[in-house]
Amino acid sequence: MTKRLRQILKESQHADAMWGHQGHHGLIESTCLAMLALYRQSGHEQSPAVRALRDHQNPDGSWPAFSGDEPDGCWVTALAVIALLSAGSEVSSLSRAIRWLVGARGREANWFWRWRFQAADKSVRFDPAKYGWSWVPGTTSWVIPTAFSVIALSQARRLGINRTAVVTERIELGVSMLLDRMCPSGGWNAGNGMALGVQYSAYIDATAIALLALAGHETAPGVRDSLAWLVHRLPGCPSPYSLAWGILALSVYRNISTEASNALACATNELTALIDRGVGMDDECTLAVCALALDAVEGDNAFEVRS
Repeated sequence: MTKRLRQILKESQHADAMWGHQGHHGLIESTCLAMLALYRQSGHEQSPAVRALRDHQNPDGSWPAFSGDEPDGCWVTALAVIALLSAGSEVSSLSRAIRWLVGARGREANWFWRWRFQAADKSVRFDPAKYGWSWVPGTTSWVIPTAFSVIALSQARRLGINRTAVVTERIELGVSMLLDRMCPSGGWNAGNGMALGVQYSAYIDATAIALLALAGHETAPGVRDSLAWLVHRLPGCPSPYSLAWGILALSVYRNISTEASNALACATNELTALIDRGVGMDDECTLAVCALALDAVEGDNAFEVRS
């Protein structure tokens, strides 16, 4: 089945060597996920897709959301780093991207916004001193961009690309932001766990990606509760995209949780059934994440952060 998914991905690659969705070409997110699914540990650092991704890198080391977008870096920079690390890319482009990630931060890092959230704006509940990364510059930290950035920097540190103290500090700050923004009942919403006195519901994909970034922090408050939330919420999920992210997370925790291990087997069966029925197979991101999830079941997780 994984071979079939990869073949479909190869056939859907555009003439510019990148991937997109529904007529949109040159999407960095689609390209990075497809590269991870196709080129991990296969010596394809000189493939056309890798060269195309490098060509889209901004001078400051970041990546735009898509080909032709405004030359401002955004959240996909973290995904590009993860993809290029997996492809064995040269250090120069990675070093610039890592510097950009270290310097990028949600707007609550600014003293004015920190004061606003602490003293004036009581509609949200979070510690603005614990900030992560945003979707686009100039906005507040969000869960998924922060989780991917923590994963990218952690992998770069593990592989010896950058082991400086500033990278370690930025990882730790991102981890603290994720733990602070957790929903009261476990799991993660897109941004904040509570606003206007109302508890937000967690999302499967955000929770799974956050748990991937927090591997190794199992004893931190709420992590086990969030894993339990995912275990109980995943059965019957109709979305192969969300189900695949759930599998990627469960595969990281299966050795420390019997529930996660059992849930992983059930979720894998559900995912293969959805793939067999062709659900979501017209979306290149879904194709790639499903292939990566099936790889993770076999012990090869593209988003692993443990040493």
